[in-house]
Amino acid sequence: MIFIKKYYLAILWALISLTACGVNGKSLPKINLDISIDKIAHMVLFGVQAWLILRVNQKRGSGLNWKQAHLAVIISLVYGIVIEGLQATVFINRSYDYADMVADGIGAVMCYPFAMFWFRSK
Repeated sequence: MIFIKKYYLAILWALISLTACGVNGKSLPKINLDISIDKIAHMVLFGVQAWLILRVNQKRGSGLNWKQAHLAVIISLVYGIVIEGLQATVFINRSYDYADMVADGIGAVMCYPFAMFWFRSK
């Protein structure tokens, strides 16, 4: 129960990500960009996921704990891989997409510069 209380925002966001990644792909809006809205969504979802995991054990102005930052990014990446597996096997009108995993990774890694700024020592 303590785990859930500490990580409730990260868990809630994980459920939002799971839902967003499970939506029927044909119902997504079409936007003419060089990068699809789907890839942007993956970057945002998994970047925020890494951030929410990291912020649980860090205090603003405490200096970034790189071990915790790496762990948050790795957890977010693994979760993205699991969701891609679910898209290939469970979700309707969704499919496994290596480019989605790359977008998940880019989003998770984008957590680093933001965390360096947010947790910098005073």
